[in-house]
Amino acid sequence: MNENEKFDTEQEAIAPQKSKKKHSAVWRIILALIIIIGLYALYNMYQNTQLEKNFYQVQSDKVIGNVRVVCISDLHMKEFGNDNERLKETIENLSPDIIAVVGDMNMESRPDDYGVVLTLCRALNNIAPVYYSLGNHEIDAMLFSDSAIYDDIKAAGIKIMNNESETVDIKGTPIDIIGLTQGPDTYYDYGIQFFNKAMNATDNFKLVLTHYPENFLGVLEEYNIDLALSGHAHGGQVRLPWIGGLYSADQGFLPELCDGYHEIENSKLIVTRGLGKSGVIPRINNKPEVSVVDISWY
Repeated sequence: MNENEKFDTEQEAIAPQKSKKKHSAVWRIILALIIIIGLYALYNMYQNTQLEKNFYQVQSDKVIGNVRVVCISDLHMKEFGNDNERLKETIENLSPDIIAVVGDMNMESRPDDYGVVLTLCRALNNIAPVYYSLGNHEIDAMLFSDSAIYDDIKAAGIKIMNNESETVDIKGTPIDIIGLTQGPDTYYDYGIQFFNKAMNATDNFKLVLTHYPENFLGVLEEYNIDLALSGHAHGGQVRLPWIGGLYSADQGFLPELCDGYHEIENSKLIVTRGLGKSGVIPRINNKPEVSVVDISWY
């Protein structure tokens, strides 16, 4: 056997060993990725059982002292402990003057199954007055499935602000609480007359509860709203590091108004990320949120 033939024979013997090592390395990488993804999935599942409190300060010369509003939304029948005991305790420990519920606490796909919502609302109403603005899930359940959710929540002593307003006195500060039910698609047909009247009724601090932050992308910018509270966008469902929300059904990819504090023209808006989910895509890097707003003159 000459030298060339000997070299070729050695290479043929080595080749299968290199191939086996390469395949082994690939499988190790795949296994490591599966483990990492699995661990993150478990961590994310754990995150979605926790409650994150985010605090906001809103200044206004229309108030005396400090008024605290705790805002929640988009529960979608989720429970944090038995009968939402952990959620109730979290809110109670915050000592709110008002509790704002800005819609989508139920699931429209289960129009007659909302006992979780009633139990929570009754418990919260023992902490502070609850003002409830309807979301698309409540409205759709009522319109298309003849759900009695509206009547039952109201019978539980909760103030449902279905295109309604009420003036309340909190620590000497008169506040007009205005509940706007419509989103931008139906505002001009069903909401504008009520809203104009409510906004022009007094010079009091205006607290607007509207499920849809999209109302500030073409409908409500012309108003001087002291504070609006919204939900609906679920924080973009998937939260990207250093970027924010990935997608909202009514705003598309990288939604502008899916969480946090915004100043829009002469209005102030806080969008809460909500507590649950309504579709198959899980909340990712997106802890359930309880928003805490302190309104003061200083």
